[in-house]
Amino acid sequence: MSREYAPQSTSGHQWSVTSLWIAVSGAGAIGLVWTWIAGLSTLLLAGVVAGFVVVSGVVGWLVRSVDDQPLTLATVVTFARGVALAAFTGFLVAGIPDGSLAWAPAVLFAAAAGLDAVDGWIARSTDSESAFGARLDVEVDALTVLFGTLLVVREALVPAVFVLVGLARYLFVFGSWLRTQRGQPVADLPPSQLRKLLGGLAMSTIWVAMLPAVPVSVSRPLALVVLVPFTINFCRDWLAVSGHRPNS
Repeated sequence: MSREYAPQSTSGHQWSVTSLWIAVSGAGAIGLVWTWIAGLSTLLLAGVVAGFVVVSGVVGWLVRSVDDQPLTLATVVTFARGVALAAFTGFLVAGIPDGSLAWAPAVLFAAAAGLDAVDGWIARSTDSESAFGARLDVEVDALTVLFGTLLVVREALVPAVFVLVGLARYLFVFGSWLRTQRGQPVADLPPSQLRKLLGGLAMSTIWVAMLPAVPVSVSRPLALVVLVPFTINFCRDWLAVSGHRPNS
């Protein structure tokens, strides 16, 4: 392909990905309007709208900053995760309801977090991995952990210090950016199976804490047990990228 046609191709991918997000969001909005007519609270609706704004902002930022944007089934699944996360945000604003709806936050969180394995598997099995898909997956993961952590802390289902789990990636990114601005070196983060394991364990802990059947006497100690190795590994990773320990 000649160079003069590359920008047009990239622009076409941007429009395709943007149109896909609009379509997926539109489907979610139709469901939202239907539930609102059926009695959805205004406060919950406001939270969902805020969630859509945040997720849409992340999608828009990635569309502008990442060139490799193939339209794949894996991207559709990741967008579906974003819609579930936006719906989940309503409970972050309105709180966990009583009755049978008390299960709704856990169900939505499970969809946003659990489909992470699905979109990755689809991308690998169909040989459709892309820079955009990888970045989008990371950002949706980070938002899922952040919003989930904020909800369980808000509801006092876990100790307040557990909020560090949700803020960890953003603190890491900010710290790396700050070092760059100061002209200090920032090494690549070494691959780690332990990091993935602890990330999955953190998501599972958040989900368990949301379950109405799990008492606070279980969820709060569990959160502290998970927080300790998570924090230790975060510190090790920071030492690695800041050059204070071998990057291996």
